[in-house]
Amino acid sequence: MPNLASAVAALHDYCGFPAARVRTDARRLIEDKLIEPGAPGVAVEINPADFALLLLAVASGAPLRSVADITASLASCVPNGVDVGVMPEAIRPAKRTAFDLLHDLVWSPDNSPVTAIEVCESWPEVTFHTRDGIVRFQPAGALAGHWSGNKQRRATTVPASAIALAAKHLFGDTK
Repeated sequence: MPNLASAVAALHDYCGFPAARVRTDARRLIEDKLIEPGAPGVAVEINPADFALLLLAVASGAPLRSVADITASLASCVPNGVDVGVMPEAIRPAKRTAFDLLHDLVWSPDNSPVTAIEVCESWPEVTFHTRDGIVRFQPAGALAGHWSGNKQRRATTVPASAIALAAKHLFGDTK
């Protein structure tokens, strides 16, 4: 199992994020128990789910004081803000979140239709670019297709190929 230092190096080398920022965001996620801490004298181990959360945290550009809250908000975003929990069970599709799609990309990068991931810094939104178009993941109840704030939209785009290379470097055949 890869440790935190190798995950920081992978995000720096393959995705271009500053290593110091990745380490600081990881520390915040560990403090808020989104990533399992290591034991005394034992390095923090990173699994594909932890790596996906760390990627969301760093790409969000969130202030350090709120990086864990914003990461959790981004991870729970649903396609077009549609809450499937209110649908009748007979027609309810499986609930998919932004975290699920990103985790699938990290877990099996060769089978993913995603070509790029865009994480909005101005409001909670994760956009997945595919060969067929885009899918916007927003908080449940958000108005799809509407500007979610009164600020300029600022986002970080990460190519899926960079994430795939980082995931293969970290997890290789250990999955």
